[in-house]
Amino acid sequence: MRFVDNSFIDLPEGWEDRADVATEALINGNIVADDRSAIWKDLKESLESLSNGRCWYCETNIPRTDNAVDHYRPKGTVKGVTLDDEGKEITRYDIAPAHSGYKWAAFKPENFRFSCQHCNEYRKDLQGTAGGKWNYFPLVEENQRAYNELDEDDEVPSLIDPCNRLEWTLLSYDKAGKPFSRFEEGTAEDVKVKYSIRLYHLDQKRLNEGRIAQWKLFLPSVKDTKKWYLKKLRGDRGAEACFQKELKKVGQWFHPRSKNTYLGYLVYQLEQDKDKDVLHPWISELIRTVG
Repeated sequence: MRFVDNSFIDLPEGWEDRADVATEALINGNIVADDRSAIWKDLKESLESLSNGRCWYCETNIPRTDNAVDHYRPKGTVKGVTLDDEGKEITRYDIAPAHSGYKWAAFKPENFRFSCQHCNEYRKDLQGTAGGKWNYFPLVEENQRAYNELDEDDEVPSLIDPCNRLEWTLLSYDKAGKPFSRFEEGTAEDVKVKYSIRLYHLDQKRLNEGRIAQWKLFLPSVKDTKKWYLKKLRGDRGAEACFQKELKKVGQWFHPRSKNTYLGYLVYQLEQDKDKDVLHPWISELIRTVG
């Protein structure tokens, strides 16, 4: 996962009027949200362009299935869900009082997330891992759940939001590319990471392997940049030009038009590299500019 700035979604002419009319009809009980699904589907291309075709949750642009527009706050009936301490087994329950969905947000662009169906819909893969956000929206405090728009700001979601500038940095990964929580068990950060891994289906064999494969492709550029930086410090002729050339190659991995995947994971790996290698301050500067 990596931050996605959804502040500037391109809205077609007349879109906001259609959304307002649909919202009023939904709140008044005259329609269900899916009756007007064409409204959010009209923004799919614009949402996709913000991440250059990558799912906002798992960051893959390799089609596991057709990508979809997910509602961060569910548009329909919200189901309660709890997670065991290991972050693997979920228990479903009915929320009381029943929550028929965040109807006021069903047609709000800021509530849309571009998502692959493995992150969006519940399913179990061949390796036995299960996930999918479905109509879950767990909160740190269930008694703060909003039943109207004015109370929405009281909620503290237990799901990492890729549109929150800092939350994606909560995720950590082991040497096999598996995401895990680095926080003390039971803390708000620990709970949020574990829910996100489980419900977004981020701990999937193919994803984990993809992260490692991408890092292996990226690593030679990092090593070459390190080599030329050390030559530059030594004063070797031409080292500055070669260092800048290699640094540019590394930076191009994170260019907005780049099709590279798992960029959040690459930034995480660079963070670990930065902590281990104090000889290369350029890594911290790179992280600051691309993170």
